[in-house]
Amino acid sequence: MKLANRKKNIFIFIFIFLTLHFPLYVHFFSGPITISLSSRITELPYYIASAVLGIIGILIALLGFFCSGDLFYACCRNKYNVYRLVKAIEKGTRPKNVSDDKFIPRPLIVKHLKKIFQPDSGQSFYHVVCGEHGSGKTTLVRLAVGGGIIYVDVPSDVEDFGVAFGKALNFTFEERISFTQQLARKSGNTSNGYDNQLWKRALKAFKRGAESYKAKHSKPAVIVYDNVSRLVHKNPEILDILQDDAKDNADECIYIAVFVSSEGAVPRRMKSRSSWSRAENPPMEIGDFNKEESMKFLTEKYKITEEAEKLYELVGGRILELKAAAYNFSSGTSIEDIKKKILLDAYGKFNSTKLLRKQKYHNVGKHIINALLSSKEIDFDLYREFFANDEECSEVLEANVFAFHPSRNTVSFQSPSIEYYIRKNSDVFVDLVGLTPDNEFSSNSASTSKS
Repeated sequence: MKLANRKKNIFIFIFIFLTLHFPLYVHFFSGPITISLSSRITELPYYIASAVLGIIGILIALLGFFCSGDLFYACCRNKYNVYRLVKAIEKGTRPKNVSDDKFIPRPLIVKHLKKIFQPDSGQSFYHVVCGEHGSGKTTLVRLAVGGGIIYVDVPSDVEDFGVAFGKALNFTFEERISFTQQLARKSGNTSNGYDNQLWKRALKAFKRGAESYKAKHSKPAVIVYDNVSRLVHKNPEILDILQDDAKDNADECIYIAVFVSSEGAVPRRMKSRSSWSRAENPPMEIGDFNKEESMKFLTEKYKITEEAEKLYELVGGRILELKAAAYNFSSGTSIEDIKKKILLDAYGKFNSTKLLRKQKYHNVGKHIINALLSSKEIDFDLYREFFANDEECSEVLEANVFAFHPSRNTVSFQSPSIEYYIRKNSDVFVDLVGLTPDNEFSSNSASTSKS
């Protein structure tokens, strides 16, 4: 900002200086310049030099006028961009409409999210919303988004984050762009040295718009970063900068950030940093359907009645898995074949997490599994004690067998289907407590999330 003001002052000085001298150049050439034949030949260089200086002076004066106009254009363009940003925030990002075909309303959760998205004028903290994959977070967040809220969905290719950010803002990345830069772009020269940091430019633009929005509406704007778990693995520094900026702007009540994550790695990383001091604690956690919601979903959306209870016992209230099981059953797949598919999917998860026999974490996994079968949830610190170091602890937890609950700082099974797989393979995992496949325990006993 200081550099931009310095450039602006220099251009203003050049404009005033050249404007005052322009009449002198005009006066100098207002009369004819004659060279008498009787003049000495030695006087010719003087007239040539004067003519050259006069021409140069005129060119410089014209350049001064052009530079001043270029600067004036850039200032007007910047004001127009800020106006567009404020309008974009006022309107809010409008994500694609959610289909009602297979959607079960969860009004209490949507009401809570809308409350988060409408902060008080003096609110000084940001929010973190968590939930496992397939719990319906994104759908519910999109339903709650409205005016005054910018919704940014982190793309699967993190390199496109800046483009997605700008699109959510209706931002064209033409901040303080001059007329000459516009011509350069149209001629095909788009290199400006900042293309690899578009997200930073979009963030700065949003903050400018948020300041104007706050001045106009006397309340902070809201920005929602969805799927930030995609950042924590490939570009964790971006997540750190967004968190730091969220903390700073919450302090100043300029804007309120909401981070939406599907993995426990995000809240664990955010909690470990000093910027967590301005996060609402505990984070909001969106859980699975309860039994009533699950049965309503199966009976109303898929017209499944007699076998609904069996499907729920297999997959519980995890929306994504419940949809898959209901779709397969409606398509003619038998309950037994659905069980086989669930067991096969779970086997893949245990294999990738290295929890099977003769794999790296088999013995550690057995201790954790038996602890969870006894108490359904264990404290995260107790879970961490099973491992030799934090790297191994995170490696297993970031897979899809166990789940971290930041709102309670606990660990549980990732889903009822995981527990179903353990029950069917008790000789592999639960020999420490003598549980056999014939022992009955509810496949939903580890489901502790609240809807």
